[in-house]
Amino acid sequence: MRIRSQVSDFRSQIGIAMFLVLLDLFLQSYFRGRGMGMINQGVSFGLLPRLGTTVAVIVYIVFVFAYFRFKTMRGNLGLLPLIFGGMGNLIPRLLWGGVWDYLYLPVMPFWFNISDVMITIGVVLYLISNTLIPARRC
Repeated sequence: MRIRSQVSDFRSQIGIAMFLVLLDLFLQSYFRGRGMGMINQGVSFGLLPRLGTTVAVIVYIVFVFAYFRFKTMRGNLGLLPLIFGGMGNLIPRLLWGGVWDYLYLPVMPFWFNISDVMITIGVVLYLISNTLIPARRC
């Protein structure tokens, strides 16, 4: 029964993540077509503009590998939003040569998108789970 519940939870998480990726891709396309927002051809905060796609592909592969390598809940916590957030930013890089950032808050000096939010949440969850949550002994 417990395994079935975990599989159901995992499917729900995948479904939510896929919905957010598709929503972000739609919004990137929508706002890009209207010229609202800005293109980010680099990695985080526009750094390394000529290497953005290359770095993104390498980092994405590393996180997918890490997800399958660390099968424990503690090791995986945060990797799923990182992987799907990365996918939401990787697809536009491959299609358009950069990510379209369409969200801007006056209290922050940069533009971002839903995939960036997913990546940030993933990083925070991963750091919390690997520093604050004690490891279980088997």
